Amino acid sequence: MDMESKVFKKSRLWAVGLLFIITGCTTKFLYSNLDWLLVEYIDDYVTLNDGQEDILSERILVLGQWHKENELPQYVKQLDAISNKDPRQVDSDFVLAQMDEVKAHTKRLVEQITPDLYALTQQMSDEQVKELVENFEEKNRDFVKKYEGMNDDEVREIYQERIEENFERWFGSVNDTQKLLAKEWASSMKVTVFDWQEHRKQMNYYMRQLLNRRADLAYYQPEFQRFLNDSESYYTPELAAKIAHNRALAAKYIALAVNSINPKQQSHLASEIDEWKTIAEDLMTSMSLDHSPREFLVFKSYTEQVLI
Repeated sequence: MDMESKVFKKSRLWAVGLLFIITGCTTKFLYSNLDWLLVEYIDDYVTLNDGQEDILSERILVLGQWHKENELPQYVKQLDAISNKDPRQVDSDFVLAQMDEVKAHTKRLVEQITPDLYALTQQMSDEQVKELVENFEEKNRDFVKKYEGMNDDEVREIYQERIEENFERWFGSVNDTQKLLAKEWASSMKVTVFDWQEHRKQMNYYMRQLLNRRADLAYYQPEFQRFLNDSESYYTPELAAKIAHNRALAAKYIALAVNSINPKQQSHLASEIDEWKTIAEDLMTSMSLDHSPREFLVFKSYTEQVLI
């Protein structure tokens, strides 16, 4: 997933929780099989030996239990607050508060997993580190190619398409007012694609240097924690300013879009929120699920399209 996509995902008022990626039974399948799914995902970047995989699987199960007990209730609480808010009373301050809360969810999750990732890197060989860094660099080259030759106006067209797609997902349809809002929003955004390209290049270089010094614990431990838990400290002033501008813009136009929904769209939105809440509550009470072959095929299809 490229960095621009992440900007839009964070702008979704109701997109809470990193683990709430897909809906229905497929979400339950993901959550209750976190151990082997995440090991497989990590294995796409670095080949782990059997011992490393076993330890990682055990730690992921512990993480899942922590997430179930501590994080899911907070997701439900936030969804209740959103559900109880009159769409006509939604303003940019309310949207910003929800965005801050999503950011806090993410921060807690990253902080929770940081010690395990730190321990994993300490167990990695020089060959594994080389493989990991090279795979990240390859992903960055793919990101560059995706927008190669585009100008700002062409990138903003992509922004507008994604905004309308998000409106349609949450509202069920997009009316003329919302299309106009999407166009105004996209045209007012600061284009950050090319800033992210340079940022990713610099971070790949920094990650290589960091991992190569992993034996120097006095340096490596605090820098590794900063790398994972304070990523914004690496932004250039220009990128930070653009992100702040786009964040405020997102809050403004999400609020205006919600204010503009009609009764049918409001019903669809309420149904979407209720579905996410039901998923969260179901996951809180059950981690052991039976899965049909069809569910597995649905999940496999999803991962091939989105995660890979």
